[in-house]
Amino acid sequence: MSQLISVLMNCYNGEKYLKEAIDSVYSQSYSNWEIIFIDNCSTDNSAKIAKSYDDKLKYYKTTKNVSLGEGRRFAIEFCSKYIATLDADDIWEQHALESLYNGIKSGDFALCYGNQISINQYGEIINKPKSIHTGSSGDFLGKLLTQFDIPMVATIIDKDKMLSSNLNFNEKIFGSVEYSLFLPLSIDHDFISIDSHIVKYRYHNSLSTKLDDLRHKERRLILDEMLALSPEIKQKVPKELREAYARSDYYESQLLMKKGHKFKSFLILIKNSGVNYKYLFLAIISIFPSILWRKLQKFKNNY
Repeated sequence: MSQLISVLMNCYNGEKYLKEAIDSVYSQSYSNWEIIFIDNCSTDNSAKIAKSYDDKLKYYKTTKNVSLGEGRRFAIEFCSKYIATLDADDIWEQHALESLYNGIKSGDFALCYGNQISINQYGEIINKPKSIHTGSSGDFLGKLLTQFDIPMVATIIDKDKMLSSNLNFNEKIFGSVEYSLFLPLSIDHDFISIDSHIVKYRYHNSLSTKLDDLRHKERRLILDEMLALSPEIKQKVPKELREAYARSDYYESQLLMKKGHKFKSFLILIKNSGVNYKYLFLAIISIFPSILWRKLQKFKNNY
């Protein structure tokens, strides 16, 4: 017998795409679901749109406008054992919940995730990336330290396993929400990555630019806090941990290149050349005309 899945939807002034997002839940091939809708004190027509649906959508409102993480923490107490997350501007594929549920139930997993289709504000497809871990299951800690690529809106989480590890959404993290929850969760629990595109994720350039300013700082903070709580991972996955810190440095170098600080970017990258040869390659590229760096970043984002 299928179990109830709570679809967590946090919304702040999301009226533009909200109906399309909610309709994609109502169109699911998996029928045993509920929407836990958190109205984060919207001032537009979001509440009116949400309340126009039947009782499969449970409407809750925060007492004040809060961060995305805090809004999701507020929602957790209303959620069932299995939690999937959909943002107010994204669209699930019809098979999304069915694929995620079958994946997480296929073993003793805390999380199952699939892939996302990136779309622009008009719904046009930008690309269809696929996780390098697709088809893998089991211990994901080393994998995610080396290459973290879990899209929040293409996941299902076992709430009981999450809470048993004393984990929840971090209200102080803005640009690395998935990283702050799923990476620590992988210390104690197994994951599975399925070969299925789950969601159409709407890409907003302005938002991504803001988050880029935070990503390298937040990732270092998350890694530091994780090490403080679980120092044994330093011996368990030393190479992968070094790569995770080097990756946070790489994100800082990206930001510096955008701001025209090529030499500072070069120094950060060359510092990590002993971790992986790719950082030496990137350091060399960074001292050439900026157009080469931009072309490389565009190629990486597409593939």
